[in-house]
Amino acid sequence: MANIDESESPPIDRRFFIAMLLLAIGSTAYLFYGASFDYIYAGYGALFAIPFALGALVSQVGLLDYRLAGCLLAPIALFAVIFPFVYFGLAEGLVCILMVLPIWIAAGLGGALAAYLIRRQQQVNDRHDSGDARLRASAWLILPFALVFAEEMSPPQWETRNVERDILIEAAPESIWPLLVSIPDIGANEGLPNMTQDFLGVARPRAARLTERDGKLIRLARWGEDIRFEELITNIEKNARISWQFAFPDDSIQRYTDQHIAPDGPILKIDRGGYELERVGPNMTRLRLTTSYHMRSRLGWYIGWWGEKLLGDVQENVLAIVRQRAERPLEVDSV
Repeated sequence: MANIDESESPPIDRRFFIAMLLLAIGSTAYLFYGASFDYIYAGYGALFAIPFALGALVSQVGLLDYRLAGCLLAPIALFAVIFPFVYFGLAEGLVCILMVLPIWIAAGLGGALAAYLIRRQQQVNDRHDSGDARLRASAWLILPFALVFAEEMSPPQWETRNVERDILIEAAPESIWPLLVSIPDIGANEGLPNMTQDFLGVARPRAARLTERDGKLIRLARWGEDIRFEELITNIEKNARISWQFAFPDDSIQRYTDQHIAPDGPILKIDRGGYELERVGPNMTRLRLTTSYHMRSRLGWYIGWWGEKLLGDVQENVLAIVRQRAERPLEVDSV
């Protein structure tokens, strides 16, 4: 590429600008009004097309000095405004925002860089009305929609993930077992600090109790003031293990956490869980907590990493609560 004066702002490629404007409008409309909102929300097209187009547009109109650094800072500045609005104005959950933010920044920077290179190339060869310019603009518009169409024609398959954490407790299995069956009145100061529950706002456990319904054992769990779910017991061996299948009788989890994290929805199904006790010494026990879930997404590698982090934080906190109570039996008895 020939030498260019970085201080000179090249003209806007109108075809590229119109293509990106249509892409932003069309992708947003498809995302919110498509027939499969929850499914496409986890797809490449919806997650990349919108920020790519916005990054290109904000750089095209030159909100910052049109040097390369200014071009790349423009979409970051835009998203710094968008996401607080989404959180406070549209009541979007922090979990969803934090998961989407890295993808949006990367895609926005890609759009900004594409706009920068196209405008600089125009400054060199002055091909505003050439066939090459029309072809480039058409390609930028068509490719993301082709990606969305390909996703619709070949939906991702369900895959199973397991998250497991364990902890050593200075107590015998017989002392720990009652805390696995029922654990009342969990205080806000119990457990461990973590990103998921202290920063992202996922509720902390408040209580769990074992009860019987229609001849079946059910563990009723309450998290925070509003979240409730059930654990249908599938296997129970006193002082050894307890397993369950999750049941969600209402929408309290997504209502008070994040509307896109439905635990029994089209892209995520939290399935099974359980505790296992292993005696490893005269007065030492390893307690293991496992959670199994199913998900389907073309970003499985990325969402799976988040699942490991978020569920891992929750599990470590629960295990810490059990250890704290088991190693302070006098306080447990006084509850």
